[in-house]
Amino acid sequence: MQNKSWGTIITWKFDEVPYLDKGKKILEQMIMSYEAGAEYIIIFNYPQIGNNPYGAMTEEHFKTLEEFWREINRLSDLEDNSKIKKADVVLVLPKNYGWGMRHPEDRIWFWGPDEKTNQIWEFSRELIAKHGLNLDIIYQDSKFSNLDQYRMIYYWDDNN
Repeated sequence: MQNKSWGTIITWKFDEVPYLDKGKKILEQMIMSYEAGAEYIIIFNYPQIGNNPYGAMTEEHFKTLEEFWREINRLSDLEDNSKIKKADVVLVLPKNYGWGMRHPEDRIWFWGPDEKTNQIWEFSRELIAKHGLNLDIIYQDSKFSNLDQYRMIYYWDDNN
């Protein structure tokens, strides 16, 4: 949408060991990211657990990476990017609203949630459930006003 690279960061599911989700769930997230057109996928592999020199990742996670590699190579052999979905619906967030969107209490830059957070959280969950990978979520930016590529445009405060 805004001619910028984008990708996915897979973070902790738990606040204690084992931190990361099961390999199968991470594989699903990675494939969904790939199908949505992510240019990179990062697994937040911190902290080092016990004697494991590989951070929070276990043998299961490394097998998941190998399986993902096989799967994306299989998909790329099928057709030229036919699996990559193009969104036709967009949710426009406030300009520079640096909220992580991982949960309603996530941080906005360095600060906690504000008066907009819960409203955006609820509305984004509703739109994701309705549109899935057909939904882009972007920040309002006058430099990139080519919203006419979308059949539906939602603004964060439309559900007031």
